[in-house]
Amino acid sequence: MVVEITSSNWSDGLGPKVECYAQAGIPAYLVVDRKHDEVLLHTDPVDGAYPAPQRFKRGQDMTVPESVGVRVEIPADSLLDG
Repeated sequence: MVVEITSSNWSDGLGPKVECYAQAGIPAYLVVDRKHDEVLLHTDPVDGAYPAPQRFKRGQDMTVPESVGVRVEIPADSLLDG
């Protein structure tokens, strides 16, 4: 699992890196997008691409996918404020 917290380079985390991690077979890529105030969870790449990400807004909980090997529930607020 790769976790990224965006900063001024937020477009990298939402564009080229998504493609690179999917092609590398990373099972989960979590992007904490502070510019847009949401958390995106990309999972289970197929043929080098992730399906559309799950999106979490403030007040919602994000569950780490089982493919990572742990089961953890994290409030989106904690990630966005972290």
